[in-house]
Amino acid sequence: YGYIEPKAEVNVISKVSGKLVKNVVEEGDEVRKDQVIAYVNQDIPGVRFKHYPVESPINGVVAKLLFDPGAMVSPQFPIATVVDIDKVRVKTSVIEKDYAKLKVGEIARVYNDAYPGRWFKGKLIKIAPTLDQLSHTAEIEIEIDNPKHLLRPGMFVRIELVVGRKKNVPVVSKNCVLKRLGKDIVFVVENNIAHKKEVKLGYYDLYKYEILEGLKPADLVVAEQQAILQDGTKVSIIKNLAKPTRIEKEEGEK
Repeated sequence: YGYIEPKAEVNVISKVSGKLVKNVVEEGDEVRKDQVIAYVNQDIPGVRFKHYPVESPINGVVAKLLFDPGAMVSPQFPIATVVDIDKVRVKTSVIEKDYAKLKVGEIARVYNDAYPGRWFKGKLIKIAPTLDQLSHTAEIEIEIDNPKHLLRPGMFVRIELVVGRKKNVPVVSKNCVLKRLGKDIVFVVENNIAHKKEVKLGYYDLYKYEILEGLKPADLVVAEQQAILQDGTKVSIIKNLAKPTRIEKEEGEK
């Protein structure tokens, strides 16, 4: 888990002191490098100056306008913040036992609830050279291409790192698996009878479990309303009620 951060964040200052005359842009506007974002009147008694233009030093999005027109500004205080979000980054931590599995350049995926069912592809760009002595974790940083600016700074995301691949592994949807008396179980339908089977789970993502033991390909597994079932219950497969799903073998990531 982590929070989206911009690739770059720049505070924009006025190189002259004076009164803020006008903000040319609004928060959320996209700006180009050297685009004027505000004007400042140098406000020296007895001297008339053209309004001084304050320009953005980078391409990006206006994250904050820190002063309203009429406020006195100076080079010591930024008047705006511009962020580059063509690429964004997220920092998180990994536990000690997974540390050795990681390599810079590995594929990563991030998920945000604002975009259901959609993953954003990124890559691992930094791995801390040391671990925290108390938590036994290491900080890592992931970079994600964000050309449409869908991911915004501050968004909370879930993260998956691909540290290996498996082929021909049986998988089931997470909603097929129940926890009863500390055991992971599924219900398999054979001849219209629901049979409870204990399974051993392997790797998983947000949606699926790898099944190491307990199922075989082509098993028909109940995926809905199985919480009301008992071993040996007679069932009928009816649309919108007990919904079966067949176990498939597919290539998986871990």
